Amino acid sequence: MDQPKKLYVEITTACNLNCQMCVRHVWRDVHGTMPFDVFRQLIDQLKDLPEMPTIHFGGYGEPMIHPDFLRCVALAKAAGARVEMTTNGTLLNRIIASTLIDLDLDRLVVSIDSVSPSLYETIRAGSNYDQVISNMRELWRLKLRRGNKHSNPQVGIAFVAMKRNVADLARLPQLATFIGAWEIKVSNVVPHTAEMEQDILYERSLRAPAYRASNQVPDISLPKLDINEATAVPLGDTFNSRSSISLLDASLSGRNNYCRFVQQGYAVVRWDGAVSPCLPLLHDHPEYVRGRRKDVTHHNFGNIREQPFGEIWASEAYAAFRQRLRDFPFSPCTTCGGCERFAGNYIDCTEQTFPTCGGCLWSQGFVQCP
Repeated sequence: MDQPKKLYVEITTACNLNCQMCVRHVWRDVHGTMPFDVFRQLIDQLKDLPEMPTIHFGGYGEPMIHPDFLRCVALAKAAGARVEMTTNGTLLNRIIASTLIDLDLDRLVVSIDSVSPSLYETIRAGSNYDQVISNMRELWRLKLRRGNKHSNPQVGIAFVAMKRNVADLARLPQLATFIGAWEIKVSNVVPHTAEMEQDILYERSLRAPAYRASNQVPDISLPKLDINEATAVPLGDTFNSRSSISLLDASLSGRNNYCRFVQQGYAVVRWDGAVSPCLPLLHDHPEYVRGRRKDVTHHNFGNIREQPFGEIWASEAYAAFRQRLRDFPFSPCTTCGGCERFAGNYIDCTEQTFPTCGGCLWSQGFVQCP
């Protein structure tokens, strides 16, 4: 039996921002907050596992809004878990930053989608760029005052790439240095509306041979190269040619049909205690792929309020689903032009049944979570 390595725990779906690309605009799910006693119940259940998994406070809400957020962090750390979080950074005042250092939070990922204050505040409506950067700088200063810039929490930046902000990519390392971040995680946007689909950066890549391993097209293995005026156009033409691309023999198709949640032992616990296999299946929501709407229906394998997490994880149904994801027998819905079955995730053209994952942008390497 494979063991859970990391749990995303959605302690609340509430958020203080109104980000343009947020799925919360288009879902019909009831919003909610996980009671502290339910979180305590989860931690107690995890103690029975062979190894305590990492706890990552994240989902589709701002964790710091939870009234018992700091108590949740303290409880998870006291149980011996590695603890991480994703945040918009707006509520990270000096007191909370100092407390998170005291609690030895292992990793903090802040969502920053532009280095331009005006563009950032357009994308993340309700936020204040200067305040977020100031909050992150204060966290950095507090760590320095304690004598170790490498101390916890380790800071990362999550950047959702779109046409409107892709020019900021080159400036992200400078921003990371400025706020004391040591990693930058770039993901594509998931278009939840037809208008959002116009802002994606992977329209051709959905069906490009460059990202597919196939014996029907030749493979080109590229070395390290300068990206400049001499190489930009030829490299672009190469990626758009009928060939599969490798960089130093590492194929860009290596993460096709690859569910990171299953392959790396991840699961998600929703605010109401439901255990889902991944973030894409946590809530009902629409997605748009190649101009067509797909209504994704959520799925869970049990609820920690009714059954211990370890039993849910080891259940025959959940174990069989994880094996199915490793085999990945689903239809190639992201590269296909689409059929009448594309409209949902109940059945695909290879007769795989709910939940079908061939149209998942995560499993094809377009979207990645912190």
